[in-house]
Amino acid sequence: MSEVRRHPLQRPDMDREAQAMWDRMTRTYLRSVISDALIEEHRLKPAGHHSEPLARLLAWCQRRPLQQQYAVKAEADGSFRIVSMTGRRGARPEYVGEARFASLEEARHGVLLRHISDLTGK
Repeated sequence: MSEVRRHPLQRPDMDREAQAMWDRMTRTYLRSVISDALIEEHRLKPAGHHSEPLARLLAWCQRRPLQQQYAVKAEADGSFRIVSMTGRRGARPEYVGEARFASLEEARHGVLLRHISDLTGK
């Protein structure tokens, strides 16, 4: 059996290192653009065309690993609640807090605030 030859700069863990570096840079950028105005922009218009910083923040939220993502669940009484995904097949999502939202838009904004809290640690 012959040994696989790799380029001297190609290491098996280089992809993970590059991804970790990209994630650090992205998080640093996102923390720098989070502001009351950005949050208000999303509250007023949770769907549709957004400013570049908000679009980047929303894209980051969607690219997070499944177990770090949130979803909105419609309740039987017409309210909405935030759930967190487990990332495990067959495991049900878990409720995040007791907050109930009157509309889907309010719940989506609540999800964004959760992601911001995860990002900033606040």
